[in-house]
Amino acid sequence: MSHLRPDLFPVDPFTPDPAVQSVRAPRLPLHRRLLAVFRLWRDRARTRHALGEIDARSLRDAGIAPAQAAFEASQPFWRRPGSLR
Repeated sequence: MSHLRPDLFPVDPFTPDPAVQSVRAPRLPLHRRLLAVFRLWRDRARTRHALGEIDARSLRDAGIAPAQAAFEASQPFWRRPGSLR
């Protein structure tokens, strides 16, 4: 039973509404998920390569330590990117 006054709160906000159900998105087929992973890895590899090409002055202008950029550029493509700041 709710502790809220029914005259002030006709609907109890703490009781789940059976009319509202969570909707799960359909899962993509395996070949689509693999394609998405390969695209992500390719983008990471390109981004890290481009990061390695930037000179130290430009990195400092962007507020990125050159050592941190070099470390991130040397990471393998399958690892998630770290923070540069």
